[in-house]
Amino acid sequence: MVLPGVIRPREGRAWLVDWRGSRAVLRRLAVPAAGTSLSRITDDVAWLHGFLAQLASLGFPSPRPLPSFEGKSWTVADGALWEIVSFLPGQVVGWATWPPMEEIGALLARYHLAARLIKVPSQRPGALPLAEVPKILLSPQLEAVGVDPRRAAVIRHLADQLARDLHDTPRLDSERIVIHGDFTSHNVLATGAPPRVTGVIDFALAHRERPLADLGYGLWRSGRPHQDADYLDLARVRAFFRGYASAAPVLPDQAQLIPLYMRGRGLQMIAKRIRAGRAETAMLAQVQWLNTNAGPIGDAVAAVLS
Repeated sequence: MVLPGVIRPREGRAWLVDWRGSRAVLRRLAVPAAGTSLSRITDDVAWLHGFLAQLASLGFPSPRPLPSFEGKSWTVADGALWEIVSFLPGQVVGWATWPPMEEIGALLARYHLAARLIKVPSQRPGALPLAEVPKILLSPQLEAVGVDPRRAAVIRHLADQLARDLHDTPRLDSERIVIHGDFTSHNVLATGAPPRVTGVIDFALAHRERPLADLGYGLWRSGRPHQDADYLDLARVRAFFRGYASAAPVLPDQAQLIPLYMRGRGLQMIAKRIRAGRAETAMLAQVQWLNTNAGPIGDAVAAVLS
C-alpha cells in the first residue's frame, strides 16, 4: 500500500509504502537500454543490499533491505529495477544549526566502527574509487565531451597532483572499509526537541575506500557555510572533527590527508560526469579553493586532534 509522503531519491522515483505494518521506501530505477549491462546493475544492488543487511544487523540506524520480492529486497520487472528498504523516521538536518556538527561527526565515527566489523568480498561493481579518478581526468575524455581546453588543462594539473599525493597516502592511511561515500548533513536524520541525530540514509555512493576519505567527502558539502559557497567554514570543519575524534581515534599526522580527500571528492565528481559523457565542471572552483587552502585546513584539523 502506498502511503502519503514525498520521497526524493538521488535517481529514479520512490514511494513511501506499507510493508507488513511497517513503513518502507520502494524505489524504481529505469534500466538503461544500452551502455550498462543488466548484470552490472543487479550485481551492484545485490552488493549494496548485502552490506546494508549486515549493517542493520549490527544495530546501526540505517535502511534495512526488506524481503518483499519472493524473499529478496530487489527485483527487475517492466524494464526497471525495484528495491525496497525500511523507512527511517526523522527530518534531514541539512543546513540547520541544530543538531551541531559534533553530533554528525560522532555519528560518522559510529558508522565506521560498525563498518569495520563487516567484510565484503570485493569492490562494489559500480564504484569509482579515488585512485581511478586521475586515469579518467588525464585521458582524452575531457575533450571528447566538450570541456573547454583551458579548463581541461587546469583539471589535468589537479588530477596529476592528486595521483602523486595518493601515491604517498598508504603510509598514513592504508585501511579500507565500506565507506558511506556521501556522509553529509543532508543524509543525516534528526528527531526531538532539541533535535538529536537518529540515523543515516542514502548509501548510493557506498564502496570500499579509506575511512578518512569518508570524512573529506562529507565535509566537501557539510563543511561549507551554505549550499552555494565554494569555500569551507573552518569552524564547521573543526566541530565535525571534534565529534568524530570523540568516538574514533584519528592520528594528528593524518590531518594532512583531509584536504587531499576533500579536493579528491570534487575531482571524483567531475570524473563521474565525464565518464557519463557530460562536460559538467562547476565544482572546479571549490577544488581550486581547497588546493590553495590545504595548509590552513590541515592545521585546523590538526589543532582538534592534538
